Amino acid sequence: MKQKLFAAIDIGTNAGRIMIGKVTFENGHEIVQPIQLVRAPLRLGEDVFETGEISEQKLKKFILTMRSFKLLASAYDIKKIKTYATSAMREANNSEYIIDKIFKKTKLKIEIIDGDREAELIFKSFNFSEFENTLPHLFIDVGGGSTELTVFSPEKVKYSRSFQIGTIRILKNKVDAGIWDEIRTWLLNDTGSFENLTAIGTGGNINKISQLARKRYLEPVSLAELKETYDYLSAMTIEERIDQLRMNPDRADVIVPATEIYIRIMEMAKINMIYVPKMGLTDGMILEQYFESIKK
Repeated sequence: MKQKLFAAIDIGTNAGRIMIGKVTFENGHEIVQPIQLVRAPLRLGEDVFETGEISEQKLKKFILTMRSFKLLASAYDIKKIKTYATSAMREANNSEYIIDKIFKKTKLKIEIIDGDREAELIFKSFNFSEFENTLPHLFIDVGGGSTELTVFSPEKVKYSRSFQIGTIRILKNKVDAGIWDEIRTWLLNDTGSFENLTAIGTGGNINKISQLARKRYLEPVSLAELKETYDYLSAMTIEERIDQLRMNPDRADVIVPATEIYIRIMEMAKINMIYVPKMGLTDGMILEQYFESIKK
């Protein structure tokens, strides 16, 4: 029997991405197996954090990107595509206009999800059998416009919070002065009672950091290694990161502020290790579609 394929589009602050994937089983757990993942550097946050709106120029690129994503899904005979947008679209004053234009041009319906929903979907994508279930974990997902934190303990106690700090927001100097105090207070209240807390990081930047540290799958990156990586990357120009480390231009500028966010959160939560399973929002979206399909 042919396994059903699903398509998920994530419209982030820095980039848009589509995953074509299927759901398989491993040790009794549902696992998303990616078939194809394509990323496009939309940079919607550049407009939103400066002017409060997505410009017509960005909209044209947005439409072209969505058309290409739809064509890719069509190549796999996938007709239903789930499309979620996060931080930049949440804050854009003209988001309804953008959604309407995208739908008219592509017939793709974008749904804007809040930070709690984003954190829930990211959290849903993890297979805890691969981790030490006896330890509490702090999930850290750093995006272009927001950072999602989720605490998960062995007793299944879960706390989630989305904070308005991200890589594009930092580059544009649009971070509120009190945000780190807000994060510190939340961490103290919701992680302070845990001992031996470990971190699980998601997002393209922490994936790249793990690669630069030459880590194998699920081999953790230490806080000391994160700091070494931060110093190494900070000493390079954006052009050097592109040429010497073969980074995409839209990764080369955001990876330094992303590394800083991971470091500061780990320091605040007194965490020394971060695991990088290379899963995220699109994985959670595909799992969501899978569960919806088996209920029918």
